[in-house]
Amino acid sequence: MSATERLAKIKRLLQEKQGVSSIKPQFWKPPKLIHRVASTPLIRSWLTTPTSLTARMRTFCPGLEVEILSETFEVPLFSELARLGMPPDEEAWVRCVLLKCGQGPWVYARTVIPHLDTLNPWHDLKQLGTQPLGEVLFNLPNIERTPFEFSKDTLGHWPHLNRLVNNTGWGKQSGYARRSVFLHQKAPLLLTEVFLPNLFDSVSDNR
Repeated sequence: MSATERLAKIKRLLQEKQGVSSIKPQFWKPPKLIHRVASTPLIRSWLTTPTSLTARMRTFCPGLEVEILSETFEVPLFSELARLGMPPDEEAWVRCVLLKCGQGPWVYARTVIPHLDTLNPWHDLKQLGTQPLGEVLFNLPNIERTPFEFSKDTLGHWPHLNRLVNNTGWGKQSGYARRSVFLHQKAPLLLTEVFLPNLFDSVSDNR
């Protein structure tokens, strides 16, 4: 095996370990620039849902379910570290799930919580299991939420989506994403929600 082949193999193994098929910078847009991310009214409508996204999806799919992809302490993505003001290589609690209607994945959701120890007010979320996060967040009193930011990245960018991307051929398709920070007793929780093609296919006839 040549040196080039060995380097390629090492790079591939590292990417598989991280659960990311490609790493690239993310560029998040403020609300006033949402049209640069999403060109259609349907997509903008879902990206700007002001209340619980879970509740809105349940109006189309009462049997909405959660599939846990990963929940562990790990180093967040660079854009997440920057958004939360964390130093490089610092770990946080990261939870990645799919929100599914039947066998169809609708949304990939990613939660990042820094300093999740027993004194952190978000600590109980470690026991969330397959309950949707939105059903907890919107029932907590005195929660603050920052304005949304929006981005559009290939679905292969997101950690722990490799198997789904490979099985569906979505690797080069774009996922429209939004993120915001929830503050509970000043402790931050960064929630990113990526809208998958199945969602728009399912709701396009009934908004």
